[in-house]
Amino acid sequence: MPSLIPASIREFTDLLNPSSRRLLIGLVLNSMGGGMTMSLLLVYLHDLRGFTNTFGGLVLSVGAAVSLMASGPYGALVDRIGPKKVLAAGLLLESAGAFSWSLVTTHWQAMATTVLVSLGASAVWSPQMVALTRLTPKEHRQKIFGLNFMLLNLGLGLGSLIAASIISEGSLQSFKILYYVDSFTFFAYFAIVISINSALIGKYVPEDKEEAKGSYRDLLSNRPIILLAVSGLVLMTFGYGVLASGIPLYSTQYLGLSPKWLGVIFGANTFSIVIFQPYVLRKLSKRSKYSAIISVGAFWAASWAVVGLSALLPMFLAGLAICISQIIFAFGEMIWSPSAPTLINELSPENIRGRANALVGLQWSVSGVLGPAITGLMFGAGLEQWWVLVMFLGALLPIPLLIRLRKMVPGH
Repeated sequence: MPSLIPASIREFTDLLNPSSRRLLIGLVLNSMGGGMTMSLLLVYLHDLRGFTNTFGGLVLSVGAAVSLMASGPYGALVDRIGPKKVLAAGLLLESAGAFSWSLVTTHWQAMATTVLVSLGASAVWSPQMVALTRLTPKEHRQKIFGLNFMLLNLGLGLGSLIAASIISEGSLQSFKILYYVDSFTFFAYFAIVISINSALIGKYVPEDKEEAKGSYRDLLSNRPIILLAVSGLVLMTFGYGVLASGIPLYSTQYLGLSPKWLGVIFGANTFSIVIFQPYVLRKLSKRSKYSAIISVGAFWAASWAVVGLSALLPMFLAGLAICISQIIFAFGEMIWSPSAPTLINELSPENIRGRANALVGLQWSVSGVLGPAITGLMFGAGLEQWWVLVMFLGALLPIPLLIRLRKMVPGH
């Protein structure tokens, strides 16, 4: 297997050009920093700073609400001035925000920091996807989005393992080091972005007979895009929206696992993606993207079922069960992450592409409000097992919507 992995990755890296290669290198560096801190924020706020779990859930929800309000204007700005400038500004904001987490001691400081981080984060997703779309021929986009997701998870996995080796339970300084490194990786990505000179990621120049300007009215009249966005929102709420908050709390506080387990748990997820994404992409190339995304809800529901079963096992086996649940979850991710961006960019003309990708970004923002809020309330009320059941049922909800989307698009 190890000898096959480099060759399988080269199959996709050979499709890159110098500009897209730089963009993905920056993303890997940045994701390493994110992997060091992503799963530990609520643990940090609760165990090291003394905030309640309810307040921690509120912090995540406020941050997601800020992203929700900022995504729309950012999407229009990408269409107006191009993705490069918006992405660079967002990365600077996130660098400052990541550093600020190391200084937080009061409730208002935590809220101010999450606002700063969220303003930056919401300026990254849409321009990053638009830039990658413009830099890649249409026939290669699904593979490049899959490679993007695979490299993102490689960085996250490496970061989570580094965090597991640095973190000392009860040590404030060890957590501060993680946020210092996270801040640096955002700045490194910023430096790479401003070094890319391709006109493709600047302000878009429309071709003959092409609409120069678009609006959110044009976007909202595109029914397939709206249905894809709504179904994705439901899926995200009961998937990604609760991973960063629910899995760490469920593992450490309900199952009683050490925080060091979190690096192993999320490492199992991310390295599964690194290993199996090329295989999944080959399978996806033989199937309709509309049919493929229907299976994502089933994978994620199965993942939550394993999480629920972990409570019936001895502690070490419970930890292994959570790892297995995240591997199952990863297969759903490996289908959704290359397929959904490809579909959204196929369905949207260039003059509203920034807005369309911003709408997809809203899935992360809104689910980031709903997911942590549901988690905080249910954990605060001691309903951890009921929480797992709600997640299981919620993952199945978008399947009828995705079936309708497949029927709506001609040829599918």
